[in-house]
Amino acid sequence: MANATNRVLLAALLVAGASAMPAAAAEENFIDRFDGAWGGGGVVIEDEESGPTKVNCSLRGEGEGNEIKVSGRCRAYAIFSRKVAVNVRYQPGSGTYTGTYTGSPAGVARLSGKRRGDTVSLTLTWPKEVMGDTRASMSITNDGNGRVRVLVNDKVGKGPVKPITDLALANS
Repeated sequence: MANATNRVLLAALLVAGASAMPAAAAEENFIDRFDGAWGGGGVVIEDEESGPTKVNCSLRGEGEGNEIKVSGRCRAYAIFSRKVAVNVRYQPGSGTYTGTYTGSPAGVARLSGKRRGDTVSLTLTWPKEVMGDTRASMSITNDGNGRVRVLVNDKVGKGPVKPITDLALANS
């Protein structure tokens, strides 16, 4: 009886391990898409009183193992120049991405979310209030063809939720 139980458990573990391997490979392939130099731009809204500001960004990405690191600088003519970075790690056990975003005057924000298809949807938690609250949503879409879109949506003051960051980047 014990041998039969052990064989059933062993078979279940082998099946579970085999089915997890394609998922791990799929995540690694997705993560590898972030390697290289990225450039582009879009718009950001810095605070509740300001309107959209056009920015240009130059970033460098590295996807290795379960981790994505992207860092560089975004500039808005003579208005501002800011270092930005996203560092996230894929957690195979939970299927989540967790990490940090650096680039806001509010400080380093925590990120947590999941990937579906080409998009990682993250909850962004600021260390202090931004736009009247401490939470926003960030989506990072990498189409696998050298294009990335970063979208941050937040409630602006007492108004509706709207994009406060919308960047389109290309691998160069």
